[in-house]
Amino acid sequence: MYSYLLKVLVCLCLLTVSVELRSQMQKLKISDNNRFLVREDGEPFVWMGDTNWFFAKLSPSIIDSILKKRSEQGFTIMFVSCREKLYNGDGPGTPDNPNEQWWKYLDEYVDKSEKSNLYVGITLGWWGLMKKYSAADLFEYGKWVGNRYKDRNNIVWLTMGETGSHNRDNAIPDDKLIALVNGIREGDTGDKLLTVHADYQRGTSLSNDGDICDFNNWQTSQWCCPEQLPRNDERSWTVWEAIEFDYNKRYEGLPKPTLDSEAWYENNKDFCEGGSFNIRRRAYFTILAGGFGHTYGAGGIWDGLSVSEECSETALNALDYEGAVHMGYLSSFLHGLGRDLLKLYPNQGMIVSGNSDSYDSHIQASATVDQSFALIYSASDSPYELDVANLKGSQLSGIWYNPRTSSYQHDSGLVITDKSNPYAIDPPGNSGAGNDWLLILGDTEVVKKYAAKN
Repeated sequence: MYSYLLKVLVCLCLLTVSVELRSQMQKLKISDNNRFLVREDGEPFVWMGDTNWFFAKLSPSIIDSILKKRSEQGFTIMFVSCREKLYNGDGPGTPDNPNEQWWKYLDEYVDKSEKSNLYVGITLGWWGLMKKYSAADLFEYGKWVGNRYKDRNNIVWLTMGETGSHNRDNAIPDDKLIALVNGIREGDTGDKLLTVHADYQRGTSLSNDGDICDFNNWQTSQWCCPEQLPRNDERSWTVWEAIEFDYNKRYEGLPKPTLDSEAWYENNKDFCEGGSFNIRRRAYFTILAGGFGHTYGAGGIWDGLSVSEECSETALNALDYEGAVHMGYLSSFLHGLGRDLLKLYPNQGMIVSGNSDSYDSHIQASATVDQSFALIYSASDSPYELDVANLKGSQLSGIWYNPRTSSYQHDSGLVITDKSNPYAIDPPGNSGAGNDWLLILGDTEVVKKYAAKN
């Protein structure tokens, strides 16, 4: 009898620990100004994502290493897809006949992510799946998956891969996508954030898909072609213009948060030219243009490689790509802003001269709504001029942040006492594109406090 009671007590303790672990992370929600994501307590959520789409191909020990390292580096959300076969078994099955072994592996991934303080963005498959099943089947599939994870707080629904504003042959009927979304929301009780992972070189805002999303997203392209982003005149959009389009769009009079949720991949075996500078500038451009975060991708991790291919390392070796380290720096910088992050808005009007539409020399600016400070990112060290008249304070100071080293130059000598005329800014160095800098400019006392906090 004693042995039986002991076993019961042990089981209850384990159950309590499991429930506590699952309740540690807060659910995400939209900020009051409809521009950012926040946790339930109102603290800003810094979205710094990585794609681990083919996670199922990797063994538990490798997944453990990936999640631990990404958390340490400053990443906050991992993307996975319900599509690839298990490293030791079959795939997820079909909507009407799921493979329980596969889904238990995803359960473990979600739980492990929570222990590493990571959220998980989930697509229930890829766009081709939408063509195979009816709207009724997709509703039931979404409901089943949503119900399975309704008690996990660390999930964001990405719905279905490359389905948002789908622009290929045999476009996906609206009724199918709506049915899948409704199924997820009903099964999950509708209390987690949901978007539809955008088709490549597309954004959910380009179609009615934005209406059913809690936030918009772009896949500006994991390949190589930002110049092919859609636009209705002679020139295609840049990545910052795509985000600006979303920023200015309204849904029943209100904006929706947006981000570049899948950008240039680093050391992707199919397109090896994406280096760390390409990674950095795309992130800074889109975040300061109004995006609430960014998603990085690494060859070897997204595709679950156990053997290196072309420029792609194995999943474990890919963890230390230079671009990933730099995204960690950016995450740390944004975390350091605290609730001031929620005050930022894009402010290109303060750039008077020196800007360019070239990715190698573009300048992107953002300021707080109370005008206490501004952030200006320049992809090169070319000089430019700023209109600083609206920034608060009788004396303004500037500090340079180096996005390549996560270091500060406090002795910049940049002090502005006359705000009536445009002020010439000359970033450190003289090596051109890739010598990128972020200028923190504002009231002297505010900038001092901010720099000390970081």
